[in-house]
Amino acid sequence: MCCETLGYLPAEPVIDVLILGASPNSLSAARSLGRAGLRVVMADTKADESVAHSRYVARFELLADGDDDVIASRLMELCGQHERPFLLPTGDRYALLVARYQEQFRSKYCFVIPASDALEGIVDKARLYETARRHGIPHPVFEVVRRSADIEIAITRVPTPCYVKPALAHEWRRFRNTKLERAGTTTELRRVLESFVEKKLVAVPQEIIPGMDSEVFSVSAYIDRSGKCLGWRTKRKLRQWPVSAGDASLQEICDHPEVAELGLRLLSATGHRGPATVEFRRDERNGRLVLMEINARTILGQEMIARSGLDVALMAYQDAKGNPVPLPGAVKFIRWMHFQSDFRAFRALRRRRQLTAWQWLNSIVACRAFAYFAVDDPKPFFTELRRWVVSAIGGYRAGLRPA
Repeated sequence: MCCETLGYLPAEPVIDVLILGASPNSLSAARSLGRAGLRVVMADTKADESVAHSRYVARFELLADGDDDVIASRLMELCGQHERPFLLPTGDRYALLVARYQEQFRSKYCFVIPASDALEGIVDKARLYETARRHGIPHPVFEVVRRSADIEIAITRVPTPCYVKPALAHEWRRFRNTKLERAGTTTELRRVLESFVEKKLVAVPQEIIPGMDSEVFSVSAYIDRSGKCLGWRTKRKLRQWPVSAGDASLQEICDHPEVAELGLRLLSATGHRGPATVEFRRDERNGRLVLMEINARTILGQEMIARSGLDVALMAYQDAKGNPVPLPGAVKFIRWMHFQSDFRAFRALRRRRQLTAWQWLNSIVACRAFAYFAVDDPKPFFTELRRWVVSAIGGYRAGLRPA
């Protein structure tokens, strides 16, 4: 199957799967399901040519970026007369949307998602940390700032330097394409918290857990409709971008039973259903694993999880359809890279004299899974690479222009 022109779907084509989101995460799911012979349609409020040009994406539907009611109505129209396609959200906003409208969607789609309140309790970092506290899961020192009156209390309780995370990351990304803000002093912390309140966003200032980027571990799991964990993998970040507080740019499957035990216990406490990944950082001060976040969906490095023998997208499809779910294969210890992000991380680390060009090249050779590249589906990688090179050249030329 090849990608057709971007645009709205005609009424007739068969839809087996509708993936909500356009990212390397979405691309991995499309490949897993497309290789199984399913016709995959992808939908998002922005067109990502790199993902949309995958041979496994039969069609890309560009959604109007309205409120949730508008998107939900469009999704109901998209289904048409098809036989309850599988619906897979691959981002926080879409996961919350499916959870909130699940009674309405069930007449048209099949999917695996927790109750709306359970999912909101995971995606909202303020509620997640409270759940971790109740169940004895180590977490950072944190406060929740909802209004101006909360700011001074947070300043007295959270030591600086600290991070300030949005309670709901997808709402924050409407203003900034970052995961968090860093406050080095109490003055900076006050300014950052005031900016959150002005935007009507809930802020979660928290202590910075010291440790190397390579000491960030996760457990990725699939929890079926009955609440049973059907399989899991533990993984480790090796580099991330931005350095110290970003998304993984290089990571690998590892064997870490303590991470699995803590993460699966927390998922059970939240009542989650479907794909999820729980992330921890090892505190270099005492060696303790400390909760960072839960992604209650598939993740950026999902291709690595699938190639390790845990094909979460296909498991979710079969579970949603009421079919026997394929058991995970034997664990394959492989490494994954997001080339463009890791190149940026390499340049930053080289300036700090923490990584040489030779070491970076060796880390590429060891990779067996990638954010965009696949041997049987190379076009997304080359499309993304071309876009990245054009952007880099444009930035270089702009830097040469006189002020």
